[in-house]
Amino acid sequence: MALSFSIHHIMVPVADLDRAIDFYTRLFGMGLISRKTFAERQVEIAMVGYGAPPGPPQLELVKDLRTKAPMPAPLPNHIAIDVSDLKALCAALMAEAVTFTEPFAARADGRGFSAWIRDRDGHALQLSQRG
Repeated sequence: MALSFSIHHIMVPVADLDRAIDFYTRLFGMGLISRKTFAERQVEIAMVGYGAPPGPPQLELVKDLRTKAPMPAPLPNHIAIDVSDLKALCAALMAEAVTFTEPFAARADGRGFSAWIRDRDGHALQLSQRG
């Protein structure tokens, strides 16, 4: 019997859970799926995403209750989000003073557009409009 796999979620450490939820729900149209505090682990976790479980992959936003800083990521990483109108999204993000690390531009492979930003906790997001 062959095994099959799918991504369930991606964990993203955050410094301010309310701010992170607002960022991903208001600016990227994700829904808040759940929010829980785990006192024994001293973390508060919110799941956001498109659809409902067991739907598409979700972001797990994790706030360490012992500190105001985000938990450090062990390796450089990024979240890739496809969008239908990247130019319009970039304009909205600029109005929100979101930090761009690479501005809106045609992709090097000629198949659409891309931009790179940082969320409010410094995580890299690759934004793409394919096709």
